[in-house]
Amino acid sequence: MKKIFLPLLALLCLTLPARAADFYDLPEGHWAGEAVQTAIDAGVVTGYGDGSFQPDREVTASQFCTMLTRSFLSEEYAAAKEGKYRAMEACLPVLAGTSVERTWRDLGKRWDRYVNEPLSRYDMAQIVYNVILEKDALHETIQLSTESIADWEEIPEGYHSAVFTCWGHGILKGQSDGRFSGEDTLTRAQAAVIWSRLDEFLNGPREVPEDPDAGVEVQEMPAFGLQGEEAVQEMMTRVNRATPRCEEGRLPNGKSRSEENILELLELAKEGCPDGTVWSSTVRYDYKVPRFGATRSCLSFGLAVSDFVFGEDAPLTQHRELRTLSVGDVVHIHYEDVERVLILTGVDREEDAYTACELKLNGKVQWDEWGSLSGLVDILGFTTVYSRWK
Repeated sequence: MKKIFLPLLALLCLTLPARAADFYDLPEGHWAGEAVQTAIDAGVVTGYGDGSFQPDREVTASQFCTMLTRSFLSEEYAAAKEGKYRAMEACLPVLAGTSVERTWRDLGKRWDRYVNEPLSRYDMAQIVYNVILEKDALHETIQLSTESIADWEEIPEGYHSAVFTCWGHGILKGQSDGRFSGEDTLTRAQAAVIWSRLDEFLNGPREVPEDPDAGVEVQEMPAFGLQGEEAVQEMMTRVNRATPRCEEGRLPNGKSRSEENILELLELAKEGCPDGTVWSSTVRYDYKVPRFGATRSCLSFGLAVSDFVFGEDAPLTQHRELRTLSVGDVVHIHYEDVERVLILTGVDREEDAYTACELKLNGKVQWDEWGSLSGLVDILGFTTVYSRWK
């Protein structure tokens, strides 16, 4: 993975949900922006760790199957065997008649490299058609002549019903020259548009979610970071005393407890303890946390930031379920003379990646660290997660 240095808020695309406008390569007014936003709000697509959505990147069978299991095939996904290809296994019935399924059979009913190959328009149409049949949603007569499809005679017979249905219902439309061009591939932006049309076809128009922060009076937060000769305990006494008390489900500044708003408060913590801030294991850096008592060094930093972001009164749980990691969680790794704390700023399970603020024993704060989630699992026995989400 290439190491990328970005402002903290640019890492928002690693989280769910995110706003389409936060992707630097998906500007306001982008032709697929509304559909991408719908898919993001529904939790079926994410961005990449560099702050991009990459709308022109080809969509793969694996990626589209993941979108389907997060929406229309969630029950099939829950019943499927856990593993690398769980989404593909859950989608197997709706892959019938596609080159994806044919390759799966040719490989001895194994999922291999083909799942990460670009998906053709033919296969996309067939998958969408199969989902419609699976949901028993074909109730209207399609008013369409095959003469409207300029390359109808070139379309393989096995794809006729799928192309005709998708074109007739406006879910997967033709190209500007009137051809279906089924051998062409599709992009991530096009996949989001097709998913949103299929969602509306099956479920009707989505209601615009109410903004949980509409009309909320945002409270001013105290300055985080050591001032003068303060010890950390003195700093946090000052910060906690001045931090507004928050309602359940909200942050101290009054905003809802969303990943976007958590990142906003982490940005304030970064301003107070920027890259290069020294944090040692001396008594000056100890912090007594309710329930957990006195903490030192790296852990005192992580829990101090957590208290600032969530409020010291917010319930704090301690666990080792690394599959549930979320933005704002504090990951404490301690083994013999090795100690390290990660304050998560992004989690992308599809890419097996996280971004974090990192502090090592007697080291300096670094806000631009990254790594693999599976790498954290490898050291599970020495890792503890402190979370405000449970």
